[in-house]
Amino acid sequence: MGRFPLANKSFGQHFLNSPQVIKKITSPLPDGIEAIVEIGPGPAVLTPYLSHYNIPLFVIEMDERFVELLRPVVGPENIFQQDALLFDWENFLKKHPFKSIWLVSNLPYNVSVPLTISFLKIPEITNMTLMYQKEVAQKILPHNPRNAMGSLHALTLSQFELKHVVYAPPGAFIPPPKVDSQVLSFKRRKTPDVSLSEVNQFEKFLRVIFSQRRKQLGGILKNEWGAEVATQKLSGASLDPQLRAEALSYEEVLKLFRA
Repeated sequence: MGRFPLANKSFGQHFLNSPQVIKKITSPLPDGIEAIVEIGPGPAVLTPYLSHYNIPLFVIEMDERFVELLRPVVGPENIFQQDALLFDWENFLKKHPFKSIWLVSNLPYNVSVPLTISFLKIPEITNMTLMYQKEVAQKILPHNPRNAMGSLHALTLSQFELKHVVYAPPGAFIPPPKVDSQVLSFKRRKTPDVSLSEVNQFEKFLRVIFSQRRKQLGGILKNEWGAEVATQKLSGASLDPQLRAEALSYEEVLKLFRA
């Protein structure tokens, strides 16, 4: 098997092959990190660079073809051959009680959003460096904030400080995807704007107000809660009913949630 075998389309595989992008993703090591978890390492592209930090390194890889390549890098006991969406973080953290984990991944595009939301709810994951399809990355961290508010941006911002790391064109991968990619950095807030105990409620709230993000808030909330309650809540948050959901600021989203 060559370094880059035939990509498995069902796993959304595109193997990173750009030294510049690899360096940006794998360095520097965030402060205070006790362990690293890499999701979908594939043919060990990022893994050797992460192993140089000499702290515990674990990998979650669904494709059995890459297990042999990963064993000499991380050791067989640190390889979890399974779907990252089904990974048992509770059991992992019982066996490995780390308080500060750096999560690194060239995420499979087809499951990048549900994976991100699941990682967000694990407080021990304090830092993340994740690659997305650029269109998805822009929903998490809009390049132009004007009329760009949405559920992904508000949800991730409630828990993390967000930063752009690097763009990756199709030519940075084998095989090249049909879209551009973008890497984002997440640093967990010491005091989140929404507590983890409220995150599920906040997520449901965001789905309601951004279900039709280009429509006026008054109409969206009237359909959801009824005219009287909608008027009361918007008034309590000092928001104009004619304001479109996408035009909200992050602070206004939080005010409406609290109302």
